[in-house]
Amino acid sequence: MLYIIMVVVLQALITLTLLISLIRNRESVLNMLLLYIVVVTLDMGYEYFIIQKFGYESVLYEIPGSLRVFKGLIFLYITTYLINARWRDKLKYLIIPLTLVVIHHAIALSAKIFGLSWADIAIQSYKSYFIYYSYYWVASLSVCIYLLIKHRHSSNHPLARNFRYLACYVLMGVLVFWAVYQLGLNTLVYQKIYSLLFLIQFGWILYVYMVTYQNKMKEEPQNTYSLPVPKETYQYKDLSKIDFITVQNAITSFYQDSHIYLDEEFTLDQLSSHLKINKADLSITFNKHLHSNFHEYTNRNRIYHFKQILSEDPSASVIDIAFQCGFKSKSTFYKYFKKEFDCLPSQLVH
Repeated sequence: MLYIIMVVVLQALITLTLLISLIRNRESVLNMLLLYIVVVTLDMGYEYFIIQKFGYESVLYEIPGSLRVFKGLIFLYITTYLINARWRDKLKYLIIPLTLVVIHHAIALSAKIFGLSWADIAIQSYKSYFIYYSYYWVASLSVCIYLLIKHRHSSNHPLARNFRYLACYVLMGVLVFWAVYQLGLNTLVYQKIYSLLFLIQFGWILYVYMVTYQNKMKEEPQNTYSLPVPKETYQYKDLSKIDFITVQNAITSFYQDSHIYLDEEFTLDQLSSHLKINKADLSITFNKHLHSNFHEYTNRNRIYHFKQILSEDPSASVIDIAFQCGFKSKSTFYKYFKKEFDCLPSQLVH
């Protein structure tokens, strides 16, 4: 009995810990993928424990674990990270109702295990709203797929396509399982098949995680562990040794051919790493030959990319596109837009 209580409480504590971790680490798709792998493992382990201890007919098995809702929430977070949607941060408010689900789940199961008089009422109240779990999954996955397809041209993350296919695969599995239940077929048989399909999903997530990790390693500078280079300044640098034409061409070609600069966290260090050109040389070239600096030049190119997207889809949300183009705030976006075109985006379209 004590072991069962420990499992229920441990699940609740781990879930709440993961919720807090998700809030703090939502900027990293690698952290979110890792969270999903951990949650999937915990959910499968919890379900296996219930089956082995109480069997398929137990009411404890009939009640889905609260971790299952959490998986859908992580899918939404990963999607909004990939497309850099402006309402990404607002998804954190889904943490509040999910936390209540976790607490309710832990209380209901603990009451049932203890054999308390109100245990059945607690379980029924939990089942009364968790019956819509399948609808939540379908809605979450549909939103993910819609956003990933809609923003597929503006997303420059190598994970986006793989994750879109994964979301479609999971949605198909959920719909089939829901159809089996609605048709009154033997859900127990399909449950075993679904578990095998779930292993494929788990392997897919691991594959996507490794691909994303490898891509991140490629983007990082190779000389991470080298000794720090003394900071160079105009006064102490021999400008005659800089091939400004080559550096300028490299910069302009990068902004024309790559969309990496649309990442809101894009820095001069990353540009230096991609071009294999010293940061000081880049800064001097920006100032002396492009008559700008790194931030202004980057935001100017983001504005022109914004204009291109808006011209292709005039009905699209201006703020959505602005955030997709790497602007962290509306004020920064409007500042550079007005500076470049001296009008509002709506006036530019018309």
